[in-house]
Amino acid sequence: MNRAGRIVDENYGRVTSLALDPVEKKPLARWNPGSYVLSVGSYGCSMHCPFCQNASIAQVGADGVPWHEMKPGELVERACELRRRGCIGIAFTYNEPLCGYEFVRDAAKLAHEAGMRTVLVSNGMATDAVLDELAGLIDAANIDLKCFTADGYRRLGGDFAAVTHTIERLVSDPVCHVEVTTLVVPRLSDDEAQIDEASAWLASLDPSIPYHLTRFFPCYRMAEGVPTPLRTLANLADVARAHLDDVLLGNV
Repeated sequence: MNRAGRIVDENYGRVTSLALDPVEKKPLARWNPGSYVLSVGSYGCSMHCPFCQNASIAQVGADGVPWHEMKPGELVERACELRRRGCIGIAFTYNEPLCGYEFVRDAAKLAHEAGMRTVLVSNGMATDAVLDELAGLIDAANIDLKCFTADGYRRLGGDFAAVTHTIERLVSDPVCHVEVTTLVVPRLSDDEAQIDEASAWLASLDPSIPYHLTRFFPCYRMAEGVPTPLRTLANLADVARAHLDDVLLGNV
C-alpha cells in the first residue's frame, strides 16, 4: 500500500494460517519426501482467479479475515521447535506469499541461519527486483502455471510473461528445486495443444522438472462448475509425458 508516499508491505507478519504439513501437500513430490514443513500464510493475492481454492484469505484484505502478528524470528523459532516432529523448514504458502515478499525474505534469512530450509508456493507474479531479493534464500518452489496463454492470464488478472520469467529464474538458481503445477480448469487450461506447448517449454528449461496436473473441483466463483473429468487429466498427462520425464496427477 501507499503510506505517506512510500510503498510498504501492509501484511508484513500478519499470519492468518499456520500448520505443520507434509511436504507432498505443497505439492513437492521430489524434494525431501516424507518430511514436514511449517506452512504459513497471510492474506491477499496479486491475481483474481474465479476458481481460487483459498479465497477466504487470498481474496480479502486486512478486514476480511482474522490475523495475528508474528515476527520472522518467532516463526523460525516455532519451526525449530517442531524439528522433533519431522519439520525441516518453513513453507510460504496459502495466499500469495510474494505480496509480502519482504517477510518471506527476512524469515528465510533467519531460517537458513537456524539450519532450516525454505519453500515458496507462488503464482510467480514477481519482478526481477523481488527475485533478486530472494536469490539464494529459497530451497524449493512450486509455481502455479495457471494456463499457457497471455489472454488466459489477462482474464485472471495476471501477467503471463512475468510468470514464465519467474519460472526461468528459479530453474536457473542452483540452490532451488522447482516443481510446477497447472490446475486443469475446464475451458481455461484443459486444452491439449496448450498443455503440449507448456510441457514442451518446461522441457526446454529442464525435462526433469516435476509437472503436476491437478483436478479442479467447483469452488469460489465457479462453485456451479463441474470437476475436471478424470479422462481429461489422463489424456493431458500423456500429452505432457511426450516432453517431460515426471508428470504427476493431483486431486484424483
